[in-house]
Amino acid sequence: MLKAQDIRVVTFDKGMRGYNTEDVDAFLAQVADQVETMEREKAEIEKKLYMLAEKVAEYRKDENNLKAALLNAQRLGENVIQEANQRAAQILREADIKAQAVCEQTTQRLEEEKLELARLQEEVGRFKNNILALYRQHIESLSTLPEPPAPPVQEEPAAPAEEPQADLFAAAGAEA
Repeated sequence: MLKAQDIRVVTFDKGMRGYNTEDVDAFLAQVADQVETMEREKAEIEKKLYMLAEKVAEYRKDENNLKAALLNAQRLGENVIQEANQRAAQILREADIKAQAVCEQTTQRLEEEKLELARLQEEVGRFKNNILALYRQHIESLSTLPEPPAPPVQEEPAAPAEEPQADLFAAAGAEA
């Protein structure tokens, strides 16, 4: 490729009418070829630059789309979390209500059972009093009956002196 320094150092032989036209024409042809090549390269570079600019614009658009999608996903996530928290709070409220209802039912059942226990204890007390009253009547009726005659007392033969302890045991057994 031709450089600016090359153009500055080129000299043309002088002929009668000035510079040699063939040398100038050859140099101009060479410069023209170089300029033409540079223009093509410039056009290609501009085309590539345009394509890259389009890509950058597309990437920016994609970036904006991605940002929007990310924001939407973040909002959706926040909404899901908020809905889940609301649902959890609702479930807890319902569970509290059910637990309170169960507690109330249990308390009511306990009170009913206490009343039933008190009723049964009272009934057992009345039953015991009735039984005791019947026993008293029975004892009173037995006490009004005449005493039966005493059975005749039999005398026991005299026991040897060595066996007084046996008599004590026999006497104790008879009294029992």
